[in-house]
Amino acid sequence: MPVGPLVGQNGILFREITAVLQYLESVLRSLGLDERRKARNFLLKPGIQLRLTLYVLLLSFTFMLLAVLFGNLYFEQTYVTLLQSTTQSEYVQRILARQSQEFRELALLLLSGYVLLMILVTVIYTHRLIGPVIPMRRHVQALREGRYANRVSLRRHDVFTELADELNKLAETLQDSSHRQ
Repeated sequence: MPVGPLVGQNGILFREITAVLQYLESVLRSLGLDERRKARNFLLKPGIQLRLTLYVLLLSFTFMLLAVLFGNLYFEQTYVTLLQSTTQSEYVQRILARQSQEFRELALLLLSGYVLLMILVTVIYTHRLIGPVIPMRRHVQALREGRYANRVSLRRHDVFTELADELNKLAETLQDSSHRQ
């Protein structure tokens, strides 16, 4: 095989991979996640974040198990009815076995995607929920030490912005009171 076409194909493949990676980086930035942040900062409180993920997945698995059991009962009744009403039961059995196997493979693929998506969503949401607590704790510590010029600054998508604003107002009040004395 000539080297030229191989390099050309790899060049196209490299450009496509680079474009996909750039798109993923832009998606992460739009979610407020900067690739410069360390991965260890993503799990701020691993116990809470992973426990919530586990609860969501267990609830989802329970629902899916019940849905599969109900579907299996329904499918089994349909299967028995088909076999009783046809003279070509072997042919019907082969078709149903093949469709059943394809359904299991598709269900496993969808379940895997769902699990990954739930883990990602749960970790991102809990990060938005737990993340603001860290700067607020630092701010309260600074106030306790008498550093009233310190302010809380949260990210755009974080929760508890009202509480952060109130802490900043408290710091202003304390700073004004300390200047008057």
